[in-house]
Parts: sequence; C-alpha cells; structure tokens
Amino acid sequence: MCLSLGCAGLLSSCSFENNFDAEVAEQAAGQKGKVTFDLASSVEFVTGTRAVDESSYQNFDNYTVNIIDGRGNSKFSGTYATLQTRLPLELDLGSYSVTASYGTEFAASRDGFKVEGSNTFTISAANTVTSTVNCTPTAGKVLVAFDASMATYYDTYSVDFSGTAALGSSVAHWGKDDTAPYYLALNEAGETVTYTIYLTAKTDYATLQEGNKVTDATATGSFTLQRNTAKKLTIRPNYTASTEGGLAITVTIDDSTNDKPIDIEVPVSWIN
Repeated sequence: MCLSLGCAGLLSSCSFENNFDAEVAEQAAGQKGKVTFDLASSVEFVTGTRAVDESSYQNFDNYTVNIIDGRGNSKFSGTYATLQTRLPLELDLGSYSVTASYGTEFAASRDGFKVEGSNTFTISAANTVTSTVNCTPTAGKVLVAFDASMATYYDTYSVDFSGTAALGSSVAHWGKDDTAPYYLALNEAGETVTYTIYLTAKTDYATLQEGNKVTDATATGSFTLQRNTAKKLTIRPNYTASTEGGLAITVTIDDSTNDKPIDIEVPVSWIN
C-alpha cells in the first residue's frame, strides 16, 4: 500500500510539473494574445440645472485604467489616452480584470462625482479580444426649488439632506438662495434620503401656542434615490387664511420619469 501511495503521489507530482512546464514552454515560445478596450460612460442625470459639466465625463482620455492579472500583478495603470497608444495590448495567456474610473467620490459635493466600471477578460493564444467597460456614477443628484411665494410667508427657509451611509451623521445643507445641485454618494442598491425643511415664518403668519406666537417650524420626509438618477424637491407654501396658524407647505418630488410630479402635503411641526 505504501508503495502504491508513493507511486500515486509521484505520478500526481509529475503531472502538475508537466502542466506547469508546458505552460512555461508555451509562453516562452511566444504564445501570447492581445486585447483592446472600449469605454462607455452613462451619466443620465436629467433633472434641473448643472453645477458640474457632466459632458466632461464623456471624455475618456482622462479616465484612469488598471489591468490586473490573475495573480494580482499590475499589467497597466494609467490614463486611457496612454493605453490607446499601446492597443492592441499584448499579454500572457490567462485571466485578467480591468477597472476604469474618473472623478472623485465625496459623501456630498457640488463640484463633482465619481464614475467607475469593471470587467474581466481571458487572453488565449494568438487571439485578440475586446473588453468593454461600462462606467456609471456612484452618486445620485438632489435639487431644491423654492417657490417664489415662499418669501411672502417666511423670513428664512432651508433644507438638510441626510441618512446615507456616506454622509453618516453629517448633512448636505441647501440654503434659501442656493441653486447648485448636490451629488450624494450612494450604495449600489440605492439608499433612502431624508430631508428636513427648516422654516421661520413671518410674524403675521405665525401660529399660536398657549397664547404665544411661534415662528420656527420643521417638516420632514424621505425618498429613495438610486445611483445615476436625480430627485428635485419643489417647495411652496400652503396657507389657509381662515385658520390661525394655518401655514403649511407642499413638497413636489420630481424625478422626470413619472407621468407627473408627486405632490406631498408635508405637515409642519412648530417649535416652541
């Protein structure tokens, strides 16, 4: 039995060594393949104004590309413009992964966002393969539009966005005079974004609490935001003159994909 096991182990070892030697010999004999790449970027934010030149994300020359072999060794790292000068790229036989990205990811930013994508490919002898990398934003976009009539009823008003994993305990603050959208970093599955509206009513439109006029109030709500989509909140006053303290607001959530925007009556909580 010992002799049989020893022979089996020897045969197994010889078989592995023969395969390894064959692979080394094949590569030594010039058995390589080639790969070429196509980059595609899908930036489809469609709602509202643009603070960032989103068309710049279609300029693939500035994208960073990394090619890694099956053992984790880097085979290329640089811009797509540099890579294009080397295409088709000759590589040893085997499996590879490729990533491409552009921009920087922030929890919340008005200056830019990140797009990224990845793919895998296999090099076989004497063949040229094409690997396509589709890059998409890792963020969603949010905007706020205050109706002009807000100034009739409120001295100040603003919105804080919160609730995403990247923001943590921080908020993205939208002031009454802001116009530039926010790009919020999101998980791949999308996330629930919470908005809190802060209001200070003019004295003539304050509510009464225990005989005192109260002017400060908040209103909250939430929506689901996916990567590469946008949500716009349009906020307008909702005042009933016959009711003391009858000042409320209406929030319209518009993602430009519904047949019509969604109006939500948001209750106002007055702060004593």
